[in-house]
Amino acid sequence: MARLTRRTFAIQPDVSEKIDALVDGHTLEANLLVDKALRRYLEWGRFVENFNLVTSDPRLMKLFWSHLTVEEAREMGLQNGNSAVVEFILYYFRKFDLESVLKTFRVIGAEYSNSFVYSESGDDRNRTIILRHSMGQSASAYYGASLKALSVRLGLEVELAESDDQLVCKIRSVDKEQVAAPKTLKA
Repeated sequence: MARLTRRTFAIQPDVSEKIDALVDGHTLEANLLVDKALRRYLEWGRFVENFNLVTSDPRLMKLFWSHLTVEEAREMGLQNGNSAVVEFILYYFRKFDLESVLKTFRVIGAEYSNSFVYSESGDDRNRTIILRHSMGQSASAYYGASLKALSVRLGLEVELAESDDQLVCKIRSVDKEQVAAPKTLKA
């Protein structure tokens, strides 16, 4: 088990009561709950305001994707992958490489936004990424175009297979992957 660091915090009484109600007085469960909440804020919440991010109901997202053509969604994904996502990755990770791109999809897209279920396999030279979402072909086109734009920017070859419920992305390393250093961004 990883070593834990002890800290003491003062919190509002109503927050304390809500924690106690959730964990039924079990100290270990309270520690896990607070640790998870702090981690979520540090890894996600503090960036939400800077980048105007929102978490949406999957039913609403499915409806949204159903109103876009595949080509409209692909164009949105291409634009997003060439601009906003790059800025977010540089701000969040302070570097732009394949690992930071994939971590963005895994942590931000899957874990915190619940936009899709992320799975990955492969080795350093060849990676297969699967995003299962069940939101239609337009969602696959959007995610595929975003991931492809980011990968191409790194000098990687990408092969996509899109369907109504998932995107399969095969990324192949070429001679030398490119890495971008961050611009000076406000923290």
